Amino acid sequence: MLQEDLPFEGVKVLDLSQGVAGPYCGMHLARNGADVIKVEPTGSGCWSRQLGKSIGDHTAHSVIVNRAKRSLAVDLKTDEGVAIVQRLARDCDVFIQNYRVGKIDKFALDYESVKKSNPEVIYLAITGFGQKGPRFDQPATDSVMQAYTGMMSVNRGPTGVPQRIEMLAIDFSAGIYAFQAVSAALYKKATKGRGSYIATSLLECALALQEGAMMEHYLQGGAAEPIGMPVGTFKTEDGYMSVNARRDEHFKRLARLIGKDEWLEDPRYADARSRVEHRDELMAVLRPIFETKTSGEWMELLSSIDILKAKVNTYEDLFKDPQVQAIDAVRWVENDTLGRVPMATICGQRPAATGDRLTHSPHVGEHTREILGELGYGAGDIERLNASGVVACYGVEP
Repeated sequence: MLQEDLPFEGVKVLDLSQGVAGPYCGMHLARNGADVIKVEPTGSGCWSRQLGKSIGDHTAHSVIVNRAKRSLAVDLKTDEGVAIVQRLARDCDVFIQNYRVGKIDKFALDYESVKKSNPEVIYLAITGFGQKGPRFDQPATDSVMQAYTGMMSVNRGPTGVPQRIEMLAIDFSAGIYAFQAVSAALYKKATKGRGSYIATSLLECALALQEGAMMEHYLQGGAAEPIGMPVGTFKTEDGYMSVNARRDEHFKRLARLIGKDEWLEDPRYADARSRVEHRDELMAVLRPIFETKTSGEWMELLSSIDILKAKVNTYEDLFKDPQVQAIDAVRWVENDTLGRVPMATICGQRPAATGDRLTHSPHVGEHTREILGELGYGAGDIERLNASGVVACYGVEP
């Protein structure tokens, strides 16, 4: 592997996870220099490749979560396929899997089995609901967890109906939490010479993400109040604005701006607590006022008095936004299947760039030959394994 002075150079990761959470953890390790072997089924590959619109063997999500990895396509329903993965498990520093509880045991790839031949392994197991309890064996997805963990209950539309956030918020946050845990375990291994067993779940990660809201709910007896007033989303003449004028000084500036000087002496709005208590009448007056001007006009007016605000942007708006462009928060790269695509710049990682191996997302089995060669398989053996369907080599028909 090319040496580039990345923090996890030399770290070997075996990633058997599918979907988003586990693969996203593996991607962060790969982008930081680890050699991540992505083990995926022959044929359709990891099911992230079927999430949403697909072009070839890629989707938006598969491209994001598998960057910088090497893909080994292998059939774990065959003894030879299992043997290949077992050999890789003996030599890896980190092992990632998201099988349902007990399902990986039949391959002798559970933690106890891997630990016998690799005692210092860092083993990450991600499940839906955890390793025990009445729902331990049930499958879970991001949409299931948004409902189950209360996230939808605090995200309600104008009619009060609980709504799902239209992105994989729990899956991606679980991947980030897992990456943090594995990174800490790698430090422990480097300083203390000991491996780790890390068992987590979408359930635990979802609750960690919502810690503040959960505690707020508890302390307020289940009737969580707004963080202040006026705070919220306001319809404008041509869109929507998010405005936060909850601080006393900000509220006074806003009142003067809209010609409501009488509010400065109104006891209903005298302080933050009073404004929250009288939020319905306050917002009832403010909402029609915001509808009289465009979002751009409000941006200029509110900027002039230093009020917290933002236009509600679409992703298209963001791609053109001068602030996003100024700090290169979104990079445009060429993908060999999807064409020109946007990728976010991730904290602490090298920005995405066309042609960079850390940006490349592999096709199913793209590195099968290379990885088997490193394990000592000869060309003839690889051809036999490919022809029999034990493995799949990208671009080569079995």
